[in-house]
Amino acid sequence: MSLRRLAPLFLGLGVLQAAAQTVVAPDPAKPRQSFEGWGVSLCWWANGVGRWDPANRGRVATLIAHPDSGLGYTLFRYNIGGGDAPGHDHMRAYGDIPGYKAAETSPYDWTADAYQRQMIADLTARSGGSALAWEAFANSPPHWMTKSGCAAGSADGSDNLKPEYFDDFADYLSEVVRKFRDSWGITFRTVAPFNEPSARWWMQGKNQEGCGFLNDQPRMVKLLGESLKAKGLSTAVSVSDENSLAEAITSLGKFDDSAMSFVSQINAHSYNGKVRRKDFAAAVAPRGKRVWQSESGPLTWPGGDQMDVSLWMADVIIRDLLDMRVNAWLDWQVIDGGVWGSIHVDYEDQSALPNKRYFMHAGFSRFIRPGSTIIESGTDSVLAALVPETQSLVLVILNASNADRGYALDLSRFALSEPQVRHYRTSESEDLARQPDRTAGSGFISFSARARSINTIVARIPLATALRQGRSLRPEAWRRGGSPLPGEGAPGFRMEDGEGVRDARGRAAPKNP
Repeated sequence: MSLRRLAPLFLGLGVLQAAAQTVVAPDPAKPRQSFEGWGVSLCWWANGVGRWDPANRGRVATLIAHPDSGLGYTLFRYNIGGGDAPGHDHMRAYGDIPGYKAAETSPYDWTADAYQRQMIADLTARSGGSALAWEAFANSPPHWMTKSGCAAGSADGSDNLKPEYFDDFADYLSEVVRKFRDSWGITFRTVAPFNEPSARWWMQGKNQEGCGFLNDQPRMVKLLGESLKAKGLSTAVSVSDENSLAEAITSLGKFDDSAMSFVSQINAHSYNGKVRRKDFAAAVAPRGKRVWQSESGPLTWPGGDQMDVSLWMADVIIRDLLDMRVNAWLDWQVIDGGVWGSIHVDYEDQSALPNKRYFMHAGFSRFIRPGSTIIESGTDSVLAALVPETQSLVLVILNASNADRGYALDLSRFALSEPQVRHYRTSESEDLARQPDRTAGSGFISFSARARSINTIVARIPLATALRQGRSLRPEAWRRGGSPLPGEGAPGFRMEDGEGVRDARGRAAPKNP
């Protein structure tokens, strides 16, 4: 972009200062992908928090699901437990998810796993009326279907489901899905039969459920799809939740058209293989399926404190969305005592405390809402989205460097509803703190991002985002009115019941026992 076009922005700044700024020019004529929301799995925190008193559970659910006073997550992955063998005591705290069928000859026990199911009810109640989407997933078959007799894996990390139990496992998963629909009012949109199936670290005696599934993934998908269909369920299959994007590409190549006919969603974890993001996007595009980044976290993070991991994860989120072109982004752990979660909890006194990562995530999730469209921003450190729910253009700008960084925001392609643009910032000393409004004179803003900060910029745009060139982007997706922006009328993060929420101010919380 020439400096001549940006001349109004740079009046009085001088050419050298202008040239030093990074130009951000979101373009609604260049949509990248539709976006259906943010979310997280229920592992394993729901099995713990689900035991709490109702009021304390409700506060946690509000922190996670409420669109105005929480993270506003709307996508949740429920773990269908396999259930380990009697006498096994090697699972991590709250990782011993009970199965619904203890033995081959046992009847289904529908009283099992009451704590996770309790949190499903609490999340639904505290979602502020937002529509939630549910996915079920299995880490392991029941222990009695496995070669090792252990739900944590095989002796050497190889495939652990007995060949003669493939159809039994399909029947087990579909039966649980049917029970949720018929008795508990939850319709799973998808069910994932395996988790990180090509990894070789799922071994007996480890501290969480897991099952190698390097081979015969298509067979399992077909059997599960046929079982769901035979029971009159609308639930489809999702695949393959590999740990690395390289493995995700390889696994995807195993499925023929027959297997893919049962699949509505492709899941991948962005822990590893980050250099293959664009390759992954190219591999999934011809399949024509919904795509989720279904699990991520600081597995390969080099270390530091809460602010360091927040900056690192913000970069992961932006690059996953821009380069993988996924339709949703889900975290693995929302609750953890270290750097994996966004909320630190004390299971003994039933307290919950948002940490720095919480406010980083909220800078994305409270503003880029379900139904948004990710558009071209012009730079790889900025995420831009059109948000029908609030009739807004949202920019999330990451400055992970140790120096302030200047930006030239070119909003001239939009007819703004109002010249004032809102700015929220998370930094070492701030937690999604609202900054003074900025004025977009002639559609341009000169903006300095503080060192080591995540910035959310919100500009109001009218119905259908009328372009100055007379073009519009998917006007049928925009509804009239527009919801208030998050925090309007009630600045800051507050509980649904009005109780203030403290913040961790960037301090790393101690690990849970």
